[in-house]
Amino acid sequence: MGFSGGGGGVLTNHRHDTGVTNDGGALAANATVFGLSNQSILVSDGSNIQELTIGSDGTNLGVTGGAITWAASVHSILADILVLANSTTIGDYTQPASATCSSEDLASPTVEYDFSSSTGWITSDAAKLNVAGGALQIYTTAGSKDWIYKDITGSVITGDFVIRYSATFTTMGAEALGLQWHGVTDTAGASAADTQDELAIIIYDDNNNFLSSAMNNQAPQAASNQGALSPQINPTTTTYYIELIHDSSDWVTNVYSDTGFSTLLGTRTLADNGVTNLRYFTVQCYTTGADVGYINDLKFWAGVTSINGACSKAVDDDTSTYWTSTSSTNPNIYVDMSSSTTTSNIAIYPNTLTTETEIKIQSSTNATDWTDKRTITYSNLTEAAWNYIRFNLTTAQYWRIYGNSGGAGVLAIDEIKVLDGVSDADVRTLHGHRSISSSDTSLDNAGV
Repeated sequence: MGFSGGGGGVLTNHRHDTGVTNDGGALAANATVFGLSNQSILVSDGSNIQELTIGSDGTNLGVTGGAITWAASVHSILADILVLANSTTIGDYTQPASATCSSEDLASPTVEYDFSSSTGWITSDAAKLNVAGGALQIYTTAGSKDWIYKDITGSVITGDFVIRYSATFTTMGAEALGLQWHGVTDTAGASAADTQDELAIIIYDDNNNFLSSAMNNQAPQAASNQGALSPQINPTTTTYYIELIHDSSDWVTNVYSDTGFSTLLGTRTLADNGVTNLRYFTVQCYTTGADVGYINDLKFWAGVTSINGACSKAVDDDTSTYWTSTSSTNPNIYVDMSSSTTTSNIAIYPNTLTTETEIKIQSSTNATDWTDKRTITYSNLTEAAWNYIRFNLTTAQYWRIYGNSGGAGVLAIDEIKVLDGVSDADVRTLHGHRSISSSDTSLDNAGV
């Protein structure tokens, strides 16, 4: 029998009421047809049945504004009280991609050139040398190989050393046209055909990739003991920051993308190969005739293999090196985890040069707006050891260690790592409930 009020009357509301004779039986599961989406559920708005479609992965059914709704995952909803198990295994922590700091207290270079004048620089053609604007600007002639050099130390370099400089390419081409070769040599004014000892960067292979070279009495472009950096770098018209290192029996070439020498693009280590008597910083060019680029900020450190104090030393996975700030108010350093992820744990390896008496652990999604996660009395930390610090669950890309003493102080850290990429499954199985104050310095630094 159909639903009807009889005759031409209006269809009455459909209902199932066991107190009414012949009102119909209960709706049978898996047999009653609804016009609903797969996995929907039914809720009431007080008068009518409404469809609530399935939420997205990781969301949870909750209440917002007095209504049932799908909401963010549990770690977002309960972030103010959730913490994870406090791992004290450094292998569980992730190396940040890079670091940025408020200042660097670098070791003073033995020699530094700001290119304020052309004094001491020698070239095969004076028209190819220009120091305007405080940089070594290099020109060359169509189809020719030209060189520019300077005796940077006044004597043969002995022992370990570090050389840093920037190379800006303004003209590129099919044969690596701009700044084709630059580094240190034992020969004044060496040409492409001269045999020499060298430690250099070359742009020479068929794909115009950066190569590194450590040659013993060979031509600059000889194939022996040279090869591509790892990963390979195909240079473009931009600025690269280059580091040449002699470390005991090895020659190391590093290329970075930033002035802080913190974001490594490529590296290569070569055997010593008997290279000796290095003394001259030399640039060789080959081009079709153009303003090919310039060299700037040339610095030389004698007797060292790393420049401790640089931002990058806090994320180089080596606790024997360190970042240190200058003495300043609120010195700080932040690390970039490459993408936004969830964590409640950070590990830091404080250095004994620190004079700050209080630090903050802060998080950010944009490296501009910072949120305090912990405030810690520095004496609660153990220097020259890993310290594992907990805070309430947070999703962020950037993490900052912030000197909070209020006056001038030094902050120095060997390494920073983050327990990165915590999943919802981790949160469900490994979490505890505790609200950790971002300002109470009396809390144990593990957050328990």
